[in-house]
Amino acid sequence: MFWVQCRRCPINEKLTPDEQVRFHNLLKLAKESPFPGERENALAAAERLASRHGLTLEEAATGVTPSQAAKTKDDATKFTRDFAAFVHMNDYQIHLEKQRRDQARREAEERGLSSGKTKRQSSPPRRHRSTARMEPHKHAWALVRETKLSYEEIATITGLDIYQVLLMKIQLLRAA
Repeated sequence: MFWVQCRRCPINEKLTPDEQVRFHNLLKLAKESPFPGERENALAAAERLASRHGLTLEEAATGVTPSQAAKTKDDATKFTRDFAAFVHMNDYQIHLEKQRRDQARREAEERGLSSGKTKRQSSPPRRHRSTARMEPHKHAWALVRETKLSYEEIATITGLDIYQVLLMKIQLLRAA
């Protein structure tokens, strides 16, 4: 049996991959052609291709039909409504927790406990620093061998005299 598509009763379908490529090429030609007639013909051909599937140029270019756009909008509206209800419920739960806390504080004050108005001063957590230190001469030798620090920097770090550091560097160069 032979099926004929009626132009007055369009079928809302997406374009096939080959038609999508052709549609894209037609739009590209309509945009970039230096000749006005060629641009008009390419745009008309793209419109015909889209209308064969019951789509507008925009729908064919984006691949979104009006029913899909409406469904997406309905989904977004439902999500917004659900999210607003969640936020409202969360705010209400916070409000109830604050009321419970305040009630517990009042009851504690009635039993004679302090009001707790003074905040405790909490000290920042202390970091444990190692007290193990290298002997200054060993430290200087390690810095001379393994870094490119200047003599002044090594002397400052180790607490040695700059001449002692310079002597180490000379001894290292002689050994090499």
